[in-house]
Amino acid sequence: MLEVRLLGAFEVRSGGTPVAMSSLRAQSLLAYLALRGGAPQRREQVAYLLWPDSAEQQARTNLRHVLHTLRASVPDPDRHVRTTARTLSLHEFSADLTAFDAALARSGGDGADEVAPLRLAADLYGGDLLDGWYDEWLIGEREQYRQRVLAALARLVPLLEARGELDAATGYAERARELDRLAEAPYRWLMRLYDARGDRARAVNVYHECVARLEDELGVSPSAKTLASYEALLPEGDTRPRTSGAATFVGRQPQRRLLTELWRDAGAGVPHLVVVTGEAGIGKTRLLEEFRHWAGQRGAPTASARSYEAEGALAYAPVVAWLRELGVARWRGRLTPAQLAALTALLPELSAQQAPAQQAPAEPGSRLRLFEAAAAALRAGVGPVLLVADDLHAADAPTLQFLHYLMRADPPAPLLVAATARLVETEAGHPLRGLLTGLTALERCTELALGRLDRVETAMLAHRLGHDLGHADADRLHAETEGSPLFVVEALRAGWHAGEPRVLTPKVQAVLEARLLPLTDGARELIGVAAAAGSSVSVDVLARIHPRGEHEVARDLDELWRRQLLLTSGGDRYDFSHGKLREVAYRLMSPARRRRAHALLARALQDVHADRLDAVAGQIAVHLYQAGSREEAVDWYQRAAQAAQLLYADADAADLLRRAWEILRSAPESRGRDERELALLTALPGPLSAARGYASAHLRTALDRAFVLAARLGVEPGAPLLRARAMAVLSRGEFDAALEYGGQLRALGEDDDVLAVEGDFVRGVAAAWRNEAALARDHLRAAVARYRTRNRSAHLLAYGQDPQVLCLVRLAHVHFCLGDAAEARRLRHRSIELARAVNHPFTLAGALLFAALLDLDLADVAALRERVDELTAMRPRVEAPPIRLVTDAMGGYLAVLDGAAGPGLKAIDGALADPARDTAPGVPAMLLRIRLAATRAAGLDAECRETARRLLADGVRVWDAMARAELETRQPAELEVRQPDAKR
Repeated sequence: MLEVRLLGAFEVRSGGTPVAMSSLRAQSLLAYLALRGGAPQRREQVAYLLWPDSAEQQARTNLRHVLHTLRASVPDPDRHVRTTARTLSLHEFSADLTAFDAALARSGGDGADEVAPLRLAADLYGGDLLDGWYDEWLIGEREQYRQRVLAALARLVPLLEARGELDAATGYAERARELDRLAEAPYRWLMRLYDARGDRARAVNVYHECVARLEDELGVSPSAKTLASYEALLPEGDTRPRTSGAATFVGRQPQRRLLTELWRDAGAGVPHLVVVTGEAGIGKTRLLEEFRHWAGQRGAPTASARSYEAEGALAYAPVVAWLRELGVARWRGRLTPAQLAALTALLPELSAQQAPAQQAPAEPGSRLRLFEAAAAALRAGVGPVLLVADDLHAADAPTLQFLHYLMRADPPAPLLVAATARLVETEAGHPLRGLLTGLTALERCTELALGRLDRVETAMLAHRLGHDLGHADADRLHAETEGSPLFVVEALRAGWHAGEPRVLTPKVQAVLEARLLPLTDGARELIGVAAAAGSSVSVDVLARIHPRGEHEVARDLDELWRRQLLLTSGGDRYDFSHGKLREVAYRLMSPARRRRAHALLARALQDVHADRLDAVAGQIAVHLYQAGSREEAVDWYQRAAQAAQLLYADADAADLLRRAWEILRSAPESRGRDERELALLTALPGPLSAARGYASAHLRTALDRAFVLAARLGVEPGAPLLRARAMAVLSRGEFDAALEYGGQLRALGEDDDVLAVEGDFVRGVAAAWRNEAALARDHLRAAVARYRTRNRSAHLLAYGQDPQVLCLVRLAHVHFCLGDAAEARRLRHRSIELARAVNHPFTLAGALLFAALLDLDLADVAALRERVDELTAMRPRVEAPPIRLVTDAMGGYLAVLDGAAGPGLKAIDGALADPARDTAPGVPAMLLRIRLAATRAAGLDAECRETARRLLADGVRVWDAMARAELETRQPAELEVRQPDAKR
């Protein structure tokens, strides 16, 4: 039988095996027939429902085409899809919806007889009917089924509670809350159930989330019934206000108009990034909260995420937050099994949701696949999507690279990313500035600056907070706060009153400190821990840390919430109402209290996240370090680095390992310390070279230290160290040394294919740069012969690239040097074809770079243009400076060919002047080769001769004959015969 899943993500199976259906319309047709229980459906009715905007004849034609596609997709179509001249019907199938209806029909009994079918119905409801689909014919039926399951849950939860099955009752109450975030009953159930389970802190958190939801979505407060459930959780005699008093919003009309205009443009299908800038406390976040509320009221899918400047966060945290908030069910059915497999690196829970046949092994280096899958998930559905990115200046580099990809992805999507950022706190080389520059040039980025409030807006804000001020008092408040919205709000909350003498300094520090003074001892201790966390923190973590018991943590957490110091930030997490409050709260703690808070946080994170420690390993490392447990922090830094590498965040991984190294270097000398340090340094070259290049000063320092340690310990340096040093000396033109290190690697590889391949690769590259083409050919061929596909992951993790691909593309150029242009072209094509299959961005970029050099030498301008276009598109996903520099120079050469000699040569000379030119082997020579072609094409004889002389002076010999020929042709008398030097 066909098994059809209609509740949640659509899926079809035959005999337990998933049926692949690429046509969305074919899926819709099958789903519609299954939803009707197999009863025959009139063709004209089906055509009208699926194509309501088409003419009748066109709709019937469309139906015939889709029916053909459906029959081609379904196994044994004559058995399952039956057609007549008038009707269509589905046969021999089962559907979860049918089982759901049957379970509800059996739930009319009493007691235990009622519980079992209600549970079955709730369990079968894996999500809303065809979740993520937006066909008009679905809307009414989807809502009916949602109301039916909510009614079932309203019966089931009290029954389970009465039977003492509190955990099960809580799980179903959570389901009810997820299905209807604006219904108050599930919040009341949860408050009661969590309290009965002894988790009063989470019970209070449920009320806080209820208040936030109702205020954000409807602008109302909870009902008296819900308020009474909340008050029952608090100490008797506590008469403080029971609402959060959420921040109000005034003014900003021009900015709001621009945001709505950008939203309309995004709806037309062109993605855009708008960045709201301004000083801290100016109202950037509040503006986007208001805009998100506006978009949500119009039915738009929205999601929000915040980046934190605290160290240790896992890469792509904002992307993960967006995907989860939009809802896995919304996009899971729209992704292919391969895309879902790629996303398991970010969302481990997906691996449990996928059938074994759908799961694909995670492969290091597949960052491009990750980007494609995440972009597809965020764009799933119909209509524009709004993503909010708070504090984008604090986002990790991989997240910014993904945003660049998202804004430029093809095909474009109706998507608006609205971000806040403090650009004044970013340096010239900050990744965010590069992102904004690149997208602005494409007209896909807008900066929206916010200034301070004027006197009228200040008075209006005070009025919204319950303070009606006269002209004089409004003037005084505006003068003291200088129109800073944060300052106005916090001054009023700290006790500023009209008509009183000046009681507060206009310094934000003093105002915020005044806000913390009235706290009880327990609340002050709790907010200190929250400040030490450096980011949002879950109620579970806070409850584990608080030393006063579960009733006290609930009371103190509620006090901080009601004073608007901590707010719910989604689910069970709390965050400071403003980052400045966090800074002040942390500054007020003594050093001893800070150390204790960090130690408590490290232990709590290990307990709460015991099943997914990799995701919080970096945070645990930072807290252990701040607590003084430095040796333990080293292990967690290393674990975090491994997790970052699996997410293709090489720069993050290198940074984490470097921090661990700094800790070890400061430890007392001992053999044990030296052994740990050497092991760490052996793991460092892979991610560090991928992020900064083989000639980077950081890598050279690390390698020098590693070789000293190996000698001191009397051991041989590990293979990653040998290879990194070989590539480093290659970068400096020390080819004899590179051949020596490559030989050592090859010797280690007698019984190890990975080492043998890497050793021959290094020797082949060194020989190629020396223009010893026959020797280079032999080494590169040997490397290809020993390469094993099963070892690809080992090569990528340890050395950051796939050597088979790069050996083939280098062999292509070697064959060109040997005069075999046909073989050069064949190997070039094979290399790029293989690189696309491997789908590792750095490897693909390397293959494209050397293919472009071959195009240049072959004078194949058309191929070169295609190569440069692809390299340019890849730049946001590849951090390596050589890729950037050679791409820029190639673009400059093409500009010269197109008649723009001045700008073209300027681009090439800019690349040659960049200090990063020395970060990989042969880059200066490649740039000079490009300049030689550009000056020749521009007819600049003197420049051409000068470039030829510079190329001859470089240690790379590949293009020596070409440079000599250029000098002989243009001015033979200037030819200088180069003498051998030490580097050669």
